[in-house]
Amino acid sequence: MTPRQANVVVMPSGPISAHWAAASPFAGMDVCRAAGWEVVPGGSRPNFDEDFWDLTGLRDIPKSARSNTQRLDFRGITDPAFRLTAKEYIFALAVPDHELVLALPEAIRTVYKPTSCFNYCVQLVRWLNYLTAQGISDLSEVMQEHCDVYRVMRLERKRTTRGTGPISAGTMMTILQPVRNLAYYRELFTKAAYRPGFVPWPGLPLTKVAGWKYQHGNSEPAVAEEVFQPTVAAALYLTETLGPLVADEFDRLLQAVETRSSSTLRSLSPEISAKFSRVVASYVHRGQPLPELDGRLLTKRIGNGADPDDPLVRLHVSRMINERTNYTSFPYRLVESVRPMLEDAVAKVGIAGAHARDATPIPRYDDQTPVPWTVPLTGQQLRDLAFVVLAACRILVASISGMRASELDELTPLSPQQPVTVSGDTQRFRLTSKLIKGHQLGGVQAEWVVLEPAYRAVQLAARLNQADEEDRVFPMSPTDFLHGRLRDWVNGTDGQRLGLAPIPAGPVNGRMLRRTLALTLAYRPGGLLAAKIHLKHVSVVTTEGYAHKPGGSQGALLASVEKAQEHHHLELTEAAYRDYQDGRMPAGPGARDLIKAFEHIDDLLKDHQSGPAAVLDSDRRLEMLLKQQAKSLHVQAANYCWFRDPSRALCLKLAGTPNATKPLAGMCDSARCPQATHHPCHLPVWENTAASNTVFLDNPRFPKAEKARLKSELERAQQIVNEIITAHTGLGEE
Repeated sequence: MTPRQANVVVMPSGPISAHWAAASPFAGMDVCRAAGWEVVPGGSRPNFDEDFWDLTGLRDIPKSARSNTQRLDFRGITDPAFRLTAKEYIFALAVPDHELVLALPEAIRTVYKPTSCFNYCVQLVRWLNYLTAQGISDLSEVMQEHCDVYRVMRLERKRTTRGTGPISAGTMMTILQPVRNLAYYRELFTKAAYRPGFVPWPGLPLTKVAGWKYQHGNSEPAVAEEVFQPTVAAALYLTETLGPLVADEFDRLLQAVETRSSSTLRSLSPEISAKFSRVVASYVHRGQPLPELDGRLLTKRIGNGADPDDPLVRLHVSRMINERTNYTSFPYRLVESVRPMLEDAVAKVGIAGAHARDATPIPRYDDQTPVPWTVPLTGQQLRDLAFVVLAACRILVASISGMRASELDELTPLSPQQPVTVSGDTQRFRLTSKLIKGHQLGGVQAEWVVLEPAYRAVQLAARLNQADEEDRVFPMSPTDFLHGRLRDWVNGTDGQRLGLAPIPAGPVNGRMLRRTLALTLAYRPGGLLAAKIHLKHVSVVTTEGYAHKPGGSQGALLASVEKAQEHHHLELTEAAYRDYQDGRMPAGPGARDLIKAFEHIDDLLKDHQSGPAAVLDSDRRLEMLLKQQAKSLHVQAANYCWFRDPSRALCLKLAGTPNATKPLAGMCDSARCPQATHHPCHLPVWENTAASNTVFLDNPRFPKAEKARLKSELERAQQIVNEIITAHTGLGEE
């Protein structure tokens, strides 16, 4: 006998959910204890019978979880029977190992966390109230037509937060999942359930109903190169050069606020007037502008009737009165009694922000010319600048560490660990955080080995955010919003004054930055990340981080890098093969072996007959053959290394490591290595090398001893240039 069959009671007259909960198999149960959620001492422990589950007292709620997601409110469901069904469904998601839930063959076995329960609770409120609005008083009356109309209605509704575009397929999955899954929990529900055998959208995967389109591999796009480069360059400049100065000034602002008393001046007595006059006179004597009012306070002052054209409307008189008295508020109406004196002072020295008036010079980003790090700032302008630097810190750490958003959210002031000195007197910098995605509530401790700029960015963010030991160091704002603030500042007068390259408009979020790092490491080994960070350093550091604690987020990113690298190498090998087919041959010492390998592939494909099926099979066979060749490809900045036989690798011979499994890029001499080839994509590198050497040789001040070495390098570079051009045009084909 099912719970629904065993608990047939008469509907009570009042809309009190406790009447219904008394018949539920979960009645009286402690939600947190049943779900295994730990509660802090004194924290709330909601009972199943309650229509509002307050989970704010949970111990292990991730820092990324917003406070509203910790409150499951069923009170919005109009029908009390429907309300009980919603609570039973959410309870079953949180406690899938309950004996009654285990008895349901199609129940979800995954343990849902509080944030997921909140999302489905919100969708249940909307779905069940929609049914009530349609005149349905019993869930057994629900028809497929109701589900279809509801789906269309939600699809046509635009998003109301962070944009006005259509609802995504992923969001539709969240909307429609409880609509369908109520059917799978029918036997569990006490008072309201779909009729037996009814399942919304029968025979269709919910992904298809929601409009989800499967894509092979990682479909997350990378940040556009023209957006990524100036973004990371600006973030690095702000955190490394500007950030410490902003933090110093911000500390002084906070200290001044803490020591400031709180009292309002009611009238100007002769004594107070004399003190205020001395303050004004001191500004004039020093030749310093009078302090400027914050923008938001200026707007309020004008809204209260002040004349926008008044020369004193921007004056921060409260700050001035506080310099010699304990008063912190100077009502603007009292300005009239000292107007002549203030207007005279403003005419002589003007008005400007009170902070950072003696700004330390720093080098501009573009030409290294010394300029003050800022113009004078008001208090609010300084706070806004501190937030921009915070945004830069998060974007930089996300860009060069590969940490997920949830893992960045778990960073605290205690996350930067003591640097460890390794061989060569270099240091390794580590950050501790938590892996949240795919783990139980609260996550698991993890450690990342990162570049020093990322390490310092976390320390700077903790300082700017005034974070305590267990507080998060980054603000509760999505990455796309933070990037927008950074872009607006860089493209504005402040960023351009410091010589930063403008950041074009384009989408940027945490997943895209993670994907960009993976693709950059896979596609451009030895290249440059942004302006100053070498990819080889990123690769070494992050790889060490993955090896330190394999699996989890680090392992997932490493797998993404390796998969992207494998795909990229296959593309490069196929491009070289297509060039060979078109008569554009490779150059370099390893060209003959590569051509023989391509000829062997041609021989293996000759037996295939023509026809659509044979062509398809031939294409697949070609891909498999090229994959074998691509496995030996190692991409260098100026050549391809086909590392098939370590005993023939020149770099290993020079290093005395004949048993190594990978080439040594730092010792590559592609002009002499029998496994190196040059292709048209390498032509600009060698042309630039030849041009640079020519410039140095033409310089009469260049040391003669160095000229001999450069002359041989120039000859080698020019020879390679000629070989690439000759082979590419087919003139060198035998």
